[in-house]
Amino acid sequence: MSDFSTTDSGSPSGHDRIRPEQVLFWLLILLAPFLSAGLLQLLTGTSALRLDAWNTTWNDEVGYYRVIRLLRYEFYPQGMYGFNEDAPAHLAYGPYNIFTYLPYFVLSFFTGIEGHNFIYFCNVILAVLAGLFYVLLVRPDAKQGLFTALFFVSYLVAGRYIWSGMSESSYNFFLIFFTALVLWMVKKPNASAGSQKAALTAMILIVFFWNTMRPYYFPLLLIPVYMIFRKKSRLSAGAKAFFFVLCAAAAAASLGLFFFFTGYNVARYFFDSTQTETLKQLLSSGSPVIMIKEILRSNLDALREIKGYLHDSRWAGGIPLLYFAQSLILLCILVKTLFTKPAKKDGRCAVIFFMLLAGAAIYEANVVLYSPVQLHRMMLAVTLAYGLLIIELGTTPSHIAGELAVLAVMLFFVLRAPQNFRLPQVDENTLSTVEEEALKLELRGVLPLEDDPWDNTIAKLPESEALQWEYMLPTYTSLNVCQTHVLEKLLTDGTVRSKFVLLADGSDLNKLCAAQKYRVVWQGYGRTMYQTRD
Repeated sequence: MSDFSTTDSGSPSGHDRIRPEQVLFWLLILLAPFLSAGLLQLLTGTSALRLDAWNTTWNDEVGYYRVIRLLRYEFYPQGMYGFNEDAPAHLAYGPYNIFTYLPYFVLSFFTGIEGHNFIYFCNVILAVLAGLFYVLLVRPDAKQGLFTALFFVSYLVAGRYIWSGMSESSYNFFLIFFTALVLWMVKKPNASAGSQKAALTAMILIVFFWNTMRPYYFPLLLIPVYMIFRKKSRLSAGAKAFFFVLCAAAAAASLGLFFFFTGYNVARYFFDSTQTETLKQLLSSGSPVIMIKEILRSNLDALREIKGYLHDSRWAGGIPLLYFAQSLILLCILVKTLFTKPAKKDGRCAVIFFMLLAGAAIYEANVVLYSPVQLHRMMLAVTLAYGLLIIELGTTPSHIAGELAVLAVMLFFVLRAPQNFRLPQVDENTLSTVEEEALKLELRGVLPLEDDPWDNTIAKLPESEALQWEYMLPTYTSLNVCQTHVLEKLLTDGTVRSKFVLLADGSDLNKLCAAQKYRVVWQGYGRTMYQTRD
């Protein structure tokens, strides 16, 4: 967008002249992931230079690694991924897998997929690209650049996600890019029609991608809708109609794709009802009063759970706490801006209002339809966007307040549970290359590729320790994670659909496998694998 570095009339301006101090802080923004890694090392003693994904203690990270390799080697699942053997419609290749991992799939051609840590490298690239797009589009001045760099570096939860291999870094990339586009349109209201069209197209596509991963984020489309119809829009009447229809289509298509791929069967894992069923139950009474009471009850329950998570030093409590603080700061900025002279109103009031509205809708959808335990994932990117809005649209007091809010939340966790920020490290448990290859061959012999997807599936309980061996499973083998009571019932009834069942050696469920006379086909790493049928 070439006219970003010019005034509204298109001529160069002294205001847009790049100053050395700006460049310094822009570089710090780009280097923020590495500086954050340095802070994590100071606090935990774990280094980004000694990362080893295969010593992770986070069950999800194994899945992320395996999905990328699946995309590269098999492309389409040969087994049944999912929860509680409750199969989605299309071999568990739901929209979460397709859209969350698309950036990783693309980047994997540059990083390769054979090393232990390639997904970390993808996360770092995404973080640097997000910072680069932000700098190129927003071009923060020296003060804003300083606070932006401080924000990215000190937000250690986001840094931990990058360096632990969590795929939420994909969400963060998308929303930082989205926020940069929003701020560009605020700062350049008289940009050419072509540039505005390009920005709107990118914003709508980002929301489409993100909402298809998690079907709560389409309220963000309120902002491009506002940009389409604001007074300074340079779009023709036909273009306005086209982009409005595109926004509506993006919201409908992303929700439609989500439910098409999941067959209305969203994973029953965190609670018994799916989001669809919860929404139906909420609307079934037909009484607005009852619905409001139910929403209030869900919010009170969420606050109690957030309090419990804070007591247990879990990020699921800290992220919404930061979101509340940032929302209050943005609300203060909005009120203050409303009383400025009309000449200084550049659309920021509407942007702040619609971002607050979208954030509130995303939060409510999570606590009412999903689960507060997932707020740290769902709201993390929102808090990143809010932090950038505070820095760019606020004044120095709000910059300081926003940074203090981040530091307060991070300090809370650092003092109470610094182990939360530890990075997986190379240690004495790391397998040698020879041992890895031997285990890969052994598991491939135990788990041959079959035609029936359930014959390529292992039912197991969630685990968080000694997971290194899971990386050596064949790429076509899928894990169907079950809650204990669900797997117990499946084993008791003899209705397990997966051909293999994996249990820790000390699990009481081993007796049920023995009672069903399931054959032991593999033992190792304190685990036993049973075959449920020939």
